[in-house]
Amino acid sequence: GSQPHPRVLFHARMRFYLPAFLALAAAFAPAPGSAFMTTPTLRGSLHLSKASLAVAPRPAGARAFSSARIVCQAEPSDKITGTKFEENDPKKNPQGRAGHSVGAAMKEEVSPETARKREIIRLHQEKCPKPSWAEEIRTIVSQKEGFGTLATFSKKFDGFPCASIVGFTVDGKGRPLFCFSGMSVHTQNLLTNPKVALSVTEKGFRGAADARVTLIGEIETISGAEDAAQRQLYRESHPGAYWADFGDFKMYRFKSLADVSFVGGFARAGGVTVDEYEKAEADPLSGFAMPVMKHMNSDHQDSMKEYVQYLVGVEGDIDSAEMKRLDKYGFDVRVTKDNDSGVIRIPFLSVVADRSGVKTAIVSLSKQVAAIKEKKAAAEAGAAASS
Repeated sequence: GSQPHPRVLFHARMRFYLPAFLALAAAFAPAPGSAFMTTPTLRGSLHLSKASLAVAPRPAGARAFSSARIVCQAEPSDKITGTKFEENDPKKNPQGRAGHSVGAAMKEEVSPETARKREIIRLHQEKCPKPSWAEEIRTIVSQKEGFGTLATFSKKFDGFPCASIVGFTVDGKGRPLFCFSGMSVHTQNLLTNPKVALSVTEKGFRGAADARVTLIGEIETISGAEDAAQRQLYRESHPGAYWADFGDFKMYRFKSLADVSFVGGFARAGGVTVDEYEKAEADPLSGFAMPVMKHMNSDHQDSMKEYVQYLVGVEGDIDSAEMKRLDKYGFDVRVTKDNDSGVIRIPFLSVVADRSGVKTAIVSLSKQVAAIKEKKAAAEAGAAASS
């Protein structure tokens, strides 16, 4: 006889396999209402502790599967954080930029337990409190002693772009301000064609896991009485720019913005509207975040490692845990072990707005660690006594 239609075969097979699929999903699903104190961790040499995963027990009666025999196809995502390689939130990606076509390169077979852990990590990371994209972008662009890459249209080579590293600051609306010499190539270019793009990275930028912003718009020359005020604003942001008072240097700024795009790391690509950007405010900690992070990284490495190990649940020895970003909701830590690294979010217990609040919040984290260590020691002592 003739072969059944492929669609008929598909539905017949689904009726046979669907109950088993549902049972497997139930066996590894997190418990409803579970509260997780975990954030993205590193693959391979770094693992979540058993204590941090105990919040999602397997339902009674569910069959236990051997991870050595049962495997599944992991959805393409960052192996370090579990983040998917796309941004589907229309508020963060209003331009509708497509996700990465990862193809077969990112496909891997993992045990259901590993897949479940990664999903728990990913969901927690999504829910971890952070500044809005507009706030994060505004904070990056408002950095003191800021430098970025300015792209102009070449006057000498018609139609070709020309990129220059330039200093900048911002005005009250977040529009970049510049102090340029008339002899500079980029100055001659923008006077011919004022359409430009400015790319700015976060402080301490190292690679693809770090944040960067691109602003597109048109530049205008600032003249008259306004020049002196804007020049003073530039000098406050760049105190070493003595040349800003030279006679051949003039002030320029973005007259208008056409687009604000953002890449905050893996799978954090999109942008905000110009209106959202201009109405946002820089993070209140940005003015003193760098010295605080330098102090924590230089003098409190052991504490930083313990935050990752005890508050997040990362097991094993850690080579370094470096605070890379500090904001009113918490801080990001760049964790490194051997050749593996990743960025982990440590949230504060409450929002902070000043330097004293940061100190109080960090002390609270240390107290949490001490309580967890004490509880663990008591449990180990009890187990030893009963054995």
